[in-house]
Amino acid sequence: MASFGAKRPRFAKIKTELEATLPTYEDAVTIGRLVKADRSISYASGKLYADNELAESMDEFVSGMIAMETDDIEDEIAAEVYGAEVEDGEVRYRSGDTPPFGGLVYYKNLMRNGIKFYKGYYYPKVKAVMGNDTAQTKADNITFGTAATTFTVFRCDCDDWQVTKEFPEEDAAASWCDEKLGVETPPIG
Repeated sequence: MASFGAKRPRFAKIKTELEATLPTYEDAVTIGRLVKADRSISYASGKLYADNELAESMDEFVSGMIAMETDDIEDEIAAEVYGAEVEDGEVRYRSGDTPPFGGLVYYKNLMRNGIKFYKGYYYPKVKAVMGNDTAQTKADNITFGTAATTFTVFRCDCDDWQVTKEFPEEDAAASWCDEKLGVETPPIG
């Protein structure tokens, strides 16, 4: 399988999280246009050796991280994702800000055996941390900057931490992602 693209990162604050069900969400926002999303997972691992050989081995999900870059993140969206306040058109980031728990979705363009398809990724419970920023003067070449956000992935109350689904059409992948966050969207055009 070859991966050659990713699109439409969306975030929505958790409204309710009842035992044994996926969370429900408030209004979803598009973070920006997706440049890349790198996922890494942490596992609790254990091994039992008996009679001089490995008898049991176990790995369980502990948490995950998604290092995401987007082309931009508008101030109002940043305030929503990072838990900052907007006052008189200014976004105020404070040391005591608490980013909200939310759901995160995006989809990837993939190819398997010469056939193009799309795969939706849904993380039911995440929390964002603002990434570093760089400013660079223009010289002989122009270097574009991106907005970095790191999402910590948590296991939600129903034990899910990631849900994926494959689709033959891009519209279907985008709709599935929005459905997971509880929003209706028109087809991509």
